[in-house]
Amino acid sequence: MLSRQDVVGRLDGLIVGADALRAVSRKHMTWDLWIDEVESFLRRTLGGDVEKEFRKALTPGAVLTFGDPQPIYLEALQQGVNKLAVIRKRVIRGDYDAQLEGTLKGVEREGAVPSIFIAHSGEPPALFRLTRFLEALRVKPVIAEWLPFKGRQVPDQARSAMDGCVAAIVFATAADAVAERKQPGRGALTETGILQERFGQKIIYLVEEGVELGPMLDSFAREFFTQDCLERAFSRVVVELKGHAII
Repeated sequence: MLSRQDVVGRLDGLIVGADALRAVSRKHMTWDLWIDEVESFLRRTLGGDVEKEFRKALTPGAVLTFGDPQPIYLEALQQGVNKLAVIRKRVIRGDYDAQLEGTLKGVEREGAVPSIFIAHSGEPPALFRLTRFLEALRVKPVIAEWLPFKGRQVPDQARSAMDGCVAAIVFATAADAVAERKQPGRGALTETGILQERFGQKIIYLVEEGVELGPMLDSFAREFFTQDCLERAFSRVVVELKGHAII
């Protein structure tokens, strides 16, 4: 059941995602992807009026595009974060309970939507593009860090988030450099071991070009991508999900 706590956890994840956008290299700054992700979530959970309220909070005339972070982009990003913080307080207060109940009934009428767990490192812009793509396929992306931890340690949080998921995606982006080799972060590698126990062959490996998964995962088929080009990765996702009769 969709609860206040679920929505608050997702809003917290979006706010953290904005901080990540400030930290990534200029080459990969794509503010528009974060805005689209926020608007999609608000529209689906709290309704179109809340989505419009968020959009109005952004700097008028700010065209969020690829490129160097100009002050107007940073200002728009901060205003978006401030508005999300306001919406978060309202959710906790119960102001949107009626909308949440209506959203849940709408999901029940449309039928069950399959959930896919995503193991990842950090929150690069490409991750937001992947979640949007899955939602367009009528698949629910599940990311452990975006859900309430409730005092759990990271491995237990990952196992809890996997409950109800029918498959998984390992989204391996460059996080650490070891002896001049790029590899995913520890979180993604830790979750990958748990995924193999839980999902067996229903795991899709998407690997950023230049990243090495290590000898234990070298035997698994994977699709490569770059932060700016995900088309091949998206095609592989569709092929695999259809192969497992998920979509």
